Amino acid sequence: MFVICVLWTAFFLINFNVAMMIPLLPFIQRDIGLQPSEAGFVLAAFPVTALVANLALGPFIDRYGRKNFIAIGAAACAVLYLLTAASSSAITIALSRAATGLFMPMVGASVFAGIADYVPAADRVRVTGYVTTAAPIAFLFSMSMGVLFGGLLAWQIPLLAIAVVAMGLAIAAMALPATPSEALATGPITASTCRRRLLSLSLDAGTRLLLLSYFCWSAAVYVFLGLYPTWVVQHGLAEHGAGTIGAMLFIGEVGGLLGAFFSSRLARLAKHPMLVCAFAGLGAAVIVLAVPFGGGLLGFQAAAYAGFAFARDLMLALILGGAMLLVAAAQRGSLNAILNAIYQTGGAVGGMASAWLFGFRPDFTANAVVACALFAASAVMLRQIARLAPASNAPG
Repeated sequence: MFVICVLWTAFFLINFNVAMMIPLLPFIQRDIGLQPSEAGFVLAAFPVTALVANLALGPFIDRYGRKNFIAIGAAACAVLYLLTAASSSAITIALSRAATGLFMPMVGASVFAGIADYVPAADRVRVTGYVTTAAPIAFLFSMSMGVLFGGLLAWQIPLLAIAVVAMGLAIAAMALPATPSEALATGPITASTCRRRLLSLSLDAGTRLLLLSYFCWSAAVYVFLGLYPTWVVQHGLAEHGAGTIGAMLFIGEVGGLLGAFFSSRLARLAKHPMLVCAFAGLGAAVIVLAVPFGGGLLGFQAAAYAGFAFARDLMLALILGGAMLLVAAAQRGSLNAILNAIYQTGGAVGGMASAWLFGFRPDFTANAVVACALFAASAVMLRQIARLAPASNAPG
């Protein structure tokens, strides 16, 4: 149970870190002045550096284990959150976020490899579902706290709160068991061995479609979500105020919690879990396309956001849970790192595109159309994975 709690907290930290800047943007803009292009750079600074760090760290995590990387990464991020809170310009915020991108992958590339290390194979799907509930809870708190505290008090408060969580995680991670020796890679780590491992995973027929669909999924999430809080605060629900909007986002993220919690159960309803992912992707595509047409309607936005969050986190749980089954134990850290790199790439592309599209069409229709297309593309590829794979009623 202790291991699961630590890994849950680590995944919470990862997702809170990614999401927290999104609802803070309108209030940072208010206090220090951010142009749409600068908002895009703030959103993209973390995933750009995290992409490089993820690709570099995977083989080292496979060789030396997960425990120390979680502890060091979390402690460094705690310090960087404090520096971000002390920033007073777009440049210093972007630089602090870029530095965070160098250390957060130490945590991110260790979580699902850690589940495979410490949890028996028969229980991994169930435990993965539990751990991935941290994502909607992180989004739930980050989105609502960002709007509530940013609008009513100060945008720095969520940063201070997550710094405390990160330091607590660093301390707890030191008490984790060592990675079992049979789950560690052996041999020297060289540039050629790192390159061969990363290429073998990314080009293998069993993972190629998964990685492409995961990129489309992550880009779709951030094309939609990147400027959604800004749109609802400034335009979509401007007459309702920060408190009401924060409560709406909080309630909507409960849908994400339900999606992650019931992911393994829903997967049993189809011949292959990726079929469930595909249907969720199509559902998300329809929902995000409808969002701009519900401007001013609080109930509509709450229901649409809850549906989006449900589909988003159901897909996340099933994709990540199934991915670790595709490779040998000594390659899990590398695959986890590649998935994180794909996520960061999609997040960077999606964040930049979200800001540009919102600047192009402040009514949010451009964001909705592009996010819809990306979700649909992800769904098509997930359907293809299900068609090619042997019939199964569960990821494990």
